Amino acid sequence: RLAGPRLATSLGTRGVAALRLRSYGGPAALRRSAVCAQVPETHGRLRVVDRRFVRAAHARGLQVHVWTVNDAERMSALLDLGVDGIVSDHIETLRGVLKDRGTWV
Repeated sequence: RLAGPRLATSLGTRGVAALRLRSYGGPAALRRSAVCAQVPETHGRLRVVDRRFVRAAHARGLQVHVWTVNDAERMSALLDLGVDGIVSDHIETLRGVLKDRGTWV
């Protein structure tokens, strides 16, 4: 609150669960101040990020940032789903994927 409305925030655990529920058409309230969902691709056996999740997030004006992705194939697959950001320990791998896709500036 002290930082004001320009502070970028992400959904918390409950918000991500609500967004996941909404991606399947269920009713769930989402915090309006969040600008993104920063999530792992999976949580245990549960897949968090898929096309439905990305679509539901984008429909609500939220970006999707996935962490921590170190495999080039997974990076490409997530970008194909439309994720907006990838957090990686292997930045050279990510840069190579983005160059191959023509999106590295």
